[in-house]
Amino acid sequence: MIQELKYYKPTLGQSWWLVLLILVGSLVGGGIALFWSSVPQSLSYFIMMMVPLLWCVMKGRLAEQAGVRPLAIHAPHYGKLPAWVFFVLAGIALIAVSFLVEPLANLIPMPDSIKAIFEKAFVESTLWDMVVSTCILAPLLEELLCRGIMLRGMLPRMKPGKAIFWSALLFAVMHMNPWQAIPAFLIGLLMGWIYWRTHSLWATIFLHCLNNSLSTVLSRVMPDVSIEASWKDILPSNIYWLCYAGAAVLLAVILYILHEKTLSPQISSPVDAEGLGR
Repeated sequence: MIQELKYYKPTLGQSWWLVLLILVGSLVGGGIALFWSSVPQSLSYFIMMMVPLLWCVMKGRLAEQAGVRPLAIHAPHYGKLPAWVFFVLAGIALIAVSFLVEPLANLIPMPDSIKAIFEKAFVESTLWDMVVSTCILAPLLEELLCRGIMLRGMLPRMKPGKAIFWSALLFAVMHMNPWQAIPAFLIGLLMGWIYWRTHSLWATIFLHCLNNSLSTVLSRVMPDVSIEASWKDILPSNIYWLCYAGAAVLLAVILYILHEKTLSPQISSPVDAEGLGR
């Protein structure tokens, strides 16, 4: 299935269509949940994401038959940095971004109905179901779709900054609520930039997994803390702002290092690699 995806390079308009298909998939998954009340959220999520991904497979097969040149989904190059050093630095940058953008998500009061949905997903669900859906399936399927397919398709067609912006916006919209969309957009900018610089899908999957895993651990370690609480509500004010300033400085330093040490991106050139298995 991954092989066919190399041939599908969606435009911006086609990428918006894929987001619409996610909505269709969510309706299908929700419909199944109505008839099967105990359906695991991991299964509902898998069904939701399979709708747009199967569409991509179909379009990829048609493109292959039409003689379209493939563009690798994953062809990593980490420049002058060993891969493990790059992953460590990128992971620290992700944690810093997550800390910095948290106040923005709290600008909009969360209704009790939405809060109940989050509590069901992060607190009331079984641990294995939460881990599978949030820490495994979401990083794999969302990164494949948003960075490996959408962003990869847009990069050859527009300036990198514009392509990264649109892929982050699409990533935010597909979450279908502002309380996740705001941080998703800003974190999506970082992951889009990482993909552009390295053409490494596993790098963005790792970052996505790290972000979701931290949320999962915190929800289990601090079950009495409200789902809408932020670090500002938990930490003493002076400690919080000290951490906030430190995160900003750390992020700036790491982004500078990654920019200087990684190679000039060549993603706009078709690469006949073996997709994820390269």
